[in-house]
Formats: sequence, C-alpha cells, structure tokens
Amino acid sequence: MAETSVALIVGANRGIGLGVAGEFLARGWSVIATARQPDQASALHALAERHPGRVRIERLDMNDPDGIDAFGSSMRDQTLDIVLVNAGVAGPDHRSATAATEDEIGRLMFTNAIAPIRLSRRLMDRIRRDSGVLAFTSSVMGSVALNPGGHELYRASKAALNSLTRGLHAEMSGRKVTVLTLHPGWVRTDMGGPIAAVGVEDSARGMVEVMLSQQGGHRHRFLDYLGKEIAW
Repeated sequence: MAETSVALIVGANRGIGLGVAGEFLARGWSVIATARQPDQASALHALAERHPGRVRIERLDMNDPDGIDAFGSSMRDQTLDIVLVNAGVAGPDHRSATAATEDEIGRLMFTNAIAPIRLSRRLMDRIRRDSGVLAFTSSVMGSVALNPGGHELYRASKAALNSLTRGLHAEMSGRKVTVLTLHPGWVRTDMGGPIAAVGVEDSARGMVEVMLSQQGGHRHRFLDYLGKEIAW
C-alpha cells in the first residue's frame, strides 16, 4: 500500500489555513493541523470529523518561543511532505512607523517573520528530501519592488519574512527542499475583510496547486496563488 502524503498546516483553525487543510484532505492527504487554542477550533474539529483518521490537531502558539521549540521536537519521528507556515497578524490599527511603539513592532515582527523561521529550523530535518516543500504565507505587500506605500508596518514584517526565507533556503540547500513564499491573494477572511477579491476556497485551491507543482524544484520562489511570479 502506498504511503499517504502528509501536510503540516500551521495556523489551520480558520481562514486560509483551514481552507488549505480541507483541500489537502479532499486530495487524499493526511493533515497535521495546528491551532493556538484547539479546544475552540470548532471548524477544524468539524473538518476532522468529516475525514476520520486523517487529521491530527496539535496546539501551537507562534508567540511562545518555548512552545515552538517543543512542537518541533514533537515532530521528530514524522516525515512531512509539505509544510505551510500560515501564521500572521495585521499589526496595530494605526499602521504607522511614526506612531509605532517598540512593543508593537516586536510583537508584529516576531509573529510574522521571526517565529516562522524559528519553527522551520526545528522542522527542516523532518521535511522529505528531494520532493518536500516548505511554504510560507506571505503577501505581495512584502514586495519591495512593488511597494506603493501605505500599510507600512505590515509590509515591513512581510518583507522581513521574505528576506529570512531566502536565507533559510540557502541554509537548507543540501537537503534538496523547495521553499516557497506565497501570496494568497486578497482573501475574504477576518484579516482581509468582507470586500476582498478572492474567496477562501479559490485561494486555498490555488495555493495547494502551486505547492504541488513546485515539488522537486529545489528553488526559492515568490509566487501568488495562481502561480504567477512576484517581484522581490
């Protein structure tokens, strides 16, 4: 019997992460799904009930460094075919570098840029060699080349993530793992708002298609959910 492929979705209790988990399950994969408060992740538990035996729900708070390290250790016997690190916050409502405090910047940068890299370093030995994919939910707002201004704190955090993922790919070059920085589109989620242009299902389906299409590529690419290259 063929081994079932396994996807780890970090931040899968709602929105894009939940949608990606559902898409992988629809394709016959098994999913390890994390949530900061699993007991409150009702939609994720409902998804697990619809796919008995193929969803494992784990607690992970991306704002807890010790928890990140412990979670990485807990995966030591698990082979992962695809990892999507989907954690992210919008940052302070004022969105301004002029108004920002040290604490606000620290929280935003840790959640959006530092924690994903810290977790990935704990997981890199678990990702399947040659065909494995390590992906990060970023944003076109992290593009320096395409920056028209506005939302400057969120843009800075995603630009930092993009830079760190490039360095991580170089660090992992010997493992033959593909690293992807993904723009999911402007999606109708709690963060994107109700007037966003893309539905969760379309974004999730596209992101899964992109991740699968890049297996074995061993490159680091910045792509949108339709597979279009984005300028760094």
